[in-house]
Amino acid sequence: MRLRLPSSALDRAAWALLCLFVFSIPWEKSVWVHGIGTISRLLGIVAFAAGAAVAFRRRAIRPPNIALVLAGIFVLWSALTYGWSLDRPATRVRVITLVELFAMLWLVWDSCRGPLRQRRLIEAYVLGAVTGSCVAFVRYIHDLQTYYRRYAAPGFDPNDFGLVLALSIPLSLYLALGGSGKMRWCWRAATLIVISAVLLTASRTALIATFIAFSFALWTWRRADLSQRVSCVLLVALLALGLLRFAPAPSRQRLATIPSEISRGTFHGRAEIWKSGARAWKSHPVRGVGSGAYPEAVRPWLGRPNVPGIQYVAHNTFLSVLVECGVIGFGVYALLLGALFVFVWLMPPPERALWAVMLAVWAAGVSTLTWEHYKPTWLMFALIMTEWARSWWLTGKGE
Repeated sequence: MRLRLPSSALDRAAWALLCLFVFSIPWEKSVWVHGIGTISRLLGIVAFAAGAAVAFRRRAIRPPNIALVLAGIFVLWSALTYGWSLDRPATRVRVITLVELFAMLWLVWDSCRGPLRQRRLIEAYVLGAVTGSCVAFVRYIHDLQTYYRRYAAPGFDPNDFGLVLALSIPLSLYLALGGSGKMRWCWRAATLIVISAVLLTASRTALIATFIAFSFALWTWRRADLSQRVSCVLLVALLALGLLRFAPAPSRQRLATIPSEISRGTFHGRAEIWKSGARAWKSHPVRGVGSGAYPEAVRPWLGRPNVPGIQYVAHNTFLSVLVECGVIGFGVYALLLGALFVFVWLMPPPERALWAVMLAVWAAGVSTLTWEHYKPTWLMFALIMTEWARSWWLTGKGE
């Protein structure tokens, strides 16, 4: 029997806080709160407290799904690695982060139970990506480089920021596909703003992810009307023209090195980091070196970077999980991803197209980034869970 959310001021306030939290994720590092961290961390704490109060008042929580259980097991195993970690302070920090992310996962799962709420969270993320893009434009206008003639929202690495933006593209195209009236063009305009900001990051990983993101248009081509088809073609054309002419010259020059980096197999120095990680894993294959301890594990081969405050990270989410959590933790993480893939496969179109493309964009991006402890990763996991449940398990009308 489907539980109905209580119609109350507390519930509305909790939902508004959750939407605000999701909206802040794409630009969270641009605003810091003293003693707490990013603005999204503060909003997440408040949203979780409000959501927990709603659940307490309801005197029931939503039954967990298999992916949620596997995510909990992964967090638990990461915490257990503290006992043998090569860097216990780093493991402690990572585990705290993972616990907070699991709380976010549960909050979205428990709060988002209908098509309207699912759409609102998607809209919140896209609007957050547009906001972050506009901040990057301002920095470009004032020539506030993140580094090496590359631009991102304050506090972000350009590669991370580029993937944050690329993940919003299938979402905005999905909103345009199912929208009505002028709002459809607003979501298409949002896509144009985001791809322009991706070019400013000069992130090769983000650019590849962006092109993958537009496969959503191909997947839903038959379902789309003429305006959707034409707008998607124009957006891809503008992205290509940006690479050839419109983007700043340093960005174009860096992005043009993608074929050479792939052919040489160095991936801008990441290959040596990956080899060192493989060596570290061979010494601790089953239990791993400890969650968050990758920099310490590869220090015998790589030493420490010359730049103060910088550490060698895995630059590959799957390798990072394998080295830090061993075969056991990696197996749980793989099962989690497998469960999410099954959820997507069971969805009706065009939701199946949306979340399959989202997983593809994410997988391409995190192949060169360390994202197992990033909010966009866990938010995507949460939205896949809620979409699956809405479509097939607890189907019903309402919010």
